[in-house]
Amino acid sequence: MSRLRSIPGKLGFVCLGILIVFLLLEGALRLRARFATPSIMPPGPQFVPDARLGFRPNPNFPGHDSRGWTNASPLERADIVIFGDSLVYFAAWPQLVRLCLHRTVYQMGVGGYGPAQYALLLDEALALKPKIIIALFDDADDIYESYKFVYRIGDFKRTTPDPVLDSWVTLKDVNAQEALTRAEVIDPELVRQKYLDCRKPVEVPDPRLQVVHDVLASPPLAPLTNEGMWQRAMAFLTRHSALIRGVRKRLVPTASAEDVWSKLCPSYRDQKLTTDFNPGYRILVLDDTDPRIVEGERIALLGYRLIAQRCRPPQCFFYVMMIPTKETAFRARVESSLSHQPYMVDLWNAEGRLRANAHAFFAREHIATIDTLSLLEALIASDINPYRKDADGHPSQAGYDAIARAVVERLERDVVWR
Repeated sequence: MSRLRSIPGKLGFVCLGILIVFLLLEGALRLRARFATPSIMPPGPQFVPDARLGFRPNPNFPGHDSRGWTNASPLERADIVIFGDSLVYFAAWPQLVRLCLHRTVYQMGVGGYGPAQYALLLDEALALKPKIIIALFDDADDIYESYKFVYRIGDFKRTTPDPVLDSWVTLKDVNAQEALTRAEVIDPELVRQKYLDCRKPVEVPDPRLQVVHDVLASPPLAPLTNEGMWQRAMAFLTRHSALIRGVRKRLVPTASAEDVWSKLCPSYRDQKLTTDFNPGYRILVLDDTDPRIVEGERIALLGYRLIAQRCRPPQCFFYVMMIPTKETAFRARVESSLSHQPYMVDLWNAEGRLRANAHAFFAREHIATIDTLSLLEALIASDINPYRKDADGHPSQAGYDAIARAVVERLERDVVWR
């Protein structure tokens, strides 16, 4: 009997020993990381809150000028001002435009911005007395970002209303307002994005989290994302323990998106080009069965119209530069191979509708456009990949060069410097 009573005690000592070893190893790994990496003072936050814009780049961050934008210096005058999102922020192609045209170019872009922010930045841009203002229309981001900004959803919400912008975009249709509220209750802040992103495949707790269309017919989705106690514990330990991260990296290698979500994340490979696609993630922000996307599209187009109207009195030429998704740029090359992929087909259809609507709107409003799709398609047809090989949708250097060339060719054709 005494031997049996001693077993729990021995097990306790074993557990205590394991815990001590774990803590010692954890401490050793943290000390190693601390002394192996030179101590560098952080440069401060990359972005700072802004009452009117929600946030803006921090002027004190390396690479930002004294206004916060990614320029070598805060110009007093600029021939061309370019508004944009992450395709402009720290991108080199605007300065390639400068070199080709021999004109000064000022970049005003940051990831997360869209047409509504560009409209609010117009006074700052016009103070530079530009001859030309170019605003990006990024199919992959601008629609949903416009909705989020106006309705103050997500991080870095604006706290100060803008009388001009808000009077333009106020939605007066009561039924449409109710549909927006319902959609936000069902799928707050697009919780489905996490479960559709091929760049970071995760375990999907419920298949309804990967359904793209008809959000208003869905049950509330946030409760479906609840993970079990074991998953939450492992996620916590992985975030906070260097030892657990090391063990998982060695013993549980991360599966590729192609292995985990083969239907959702198609890949394309031929003798010349290789790339991965992210269609479900892209459809979600172009899906016109979601009232938030319909509203975001309305806001985005009105934002461009506001800029165009205000640019005309000071004799400033305004262009909207249309940037397709990677999936649409590749369509002509891959459609015969991937026409059986429903997410790809749905994305092509959704983006085709958006682009047709946008072109018709810009034609009615006499807004000039620079559409980069044909140049990107031409590169792909010539066996040059203008995008990265993984599921990221940002262009490669060849893609950015094509964007710059589209701008240069259009401005040279229009002879706007006379």
